[in-house]
Amino acid sequence: MQMVIDGLHEKSLRDAAKQVRKFKDDFVQKNRTFVQELTKLGIQVIYDHLNGYGDSEYPEPSNPHVLMGIRDGVMQATLRLRGEDVAFVEFGAGVHYNGTGSPHPLGVELGYTIGSYGHGQGTQDHWWYEDENGVTVISYGTEATMPLYSADLKIRQQFVSIAKSVFGG
Repeated sequence: MQMVIDGLHEKSLRDAAKQVRKFKDDFVQKNRTFVQELTKLGIQVIYDHLNGYGDSEYPEPSNPHVLMGIRDGVMQATLRLRGEDVAFVEFGAGVHYNGTGSPHPLGVELGYTIGSYGHGQGTQDHWWYEDENGVTVISYGTEATMPLYSADLKIRQQFVSIAKSVFGG
């Protein structure tokens, strides 16, 4: 934005103040658009990584949702997944699909390693459990698809290009 003040008289100062208010309003709107674009990108990546978790052999996490609002004058968005199986989808369970250790780059650091949950059964290729209806089920675990980690990574990769497209430059 370039602002021109034509002298230091009352009308030019009023015009300058008006230009500053317009710039502020435009910036607030562009910031909202910027956060919305980053959010849309993140949601798409999450959906892409959840694709395939709809059939019966995989856990079913709930849909991602967004908390968006202004905090301390700054537009913010938080992408979340809810559900009892989210940790399994993000970090994986069982060596059958994931190998040992953790396929997730933050898994070891956060304490989510394959076989560390549920009596160590995930260290076996498969195991059995009884579901809520009393039916015995064989499980091979869950492949780590890392929807949240992948969304974060993609947002970081696209951050500058989305900023340029929204703010110009």
